Amino acid sequence: MTVAGLPADLGIAAAAFVGTNIDNTLVTTAMVAGAPLERAHRIAVGQVVGFAILVAVAAAAAAVLYEFSPAVVGLLGLVPLAIGVKGLAGLRTAHGHTDAGSAPRRRRRRLGATDRAVGRSLTAAALVTIGAGGDNLAAYIPLFRVGGTTNLIAIVAVFVAGEVAVTAIVLAGGRHPKTRGVMTRLGAVAVPVLLCCIGVLVMLESGTFSLL
Repeated sequence: MTVAGLPADLGIAAAAFVGTNIDNTLVTTAMVAGAPLERAHRIAVGQVVGFAILVAVAAAAAAVLYEFSPAVVGLLGLVPLAIGVKGLAGLRTAHGHTDAGSAPRRRRRRLGATDRAVGRSLTAAALVTIGAGGDNLAAYIPLFRVGGTTNLIAIVAVFVAGEVAVTAIVLAGGRHPKTRGVMTRLGAVAVPVLLCCIGVLVMLESGTFSLL
């Protein structure tokens, strides 16, 4: 990259950010919508932390000219898959131990299972973001290899601006009454199933199943 081509480079960085963060935005918004409102900021911050770790790993790999095998990177998909499976197992346990005769109790049961699925924590959100980040690494490592302080600063600036926008979308969408209403109607199963789908999709796109 050169300074003369900086506008085009910024566009490439922005396209890479958007293309690799749609899944993260979707799943984090669902996590916020399925958790108590007081946990929204923790989940959003967890997503930011997870993204920062992915960017740091990509920058480090670019600096030492290290290439991640796509199939190996796809193993990250096991993280959201495992969290989703654990959430579904927790939902089944909650169903077996809760009296279904009361609507408030049913609602508490759904929320309890969702809490187990998403962890209601910064750490859980960070792990999910990292687990869904195979495509992030594949796209960001070449970007960080372009060289030049000006270009690298520009890429990081694009990522920071994009992450600010993602955080705003996650909080606005996840805390919106309509979104939370949809999550309530879908029940606690929605978030675990979404996590499982994200995990399987990451591994399919990376060709990870060829390792099995």
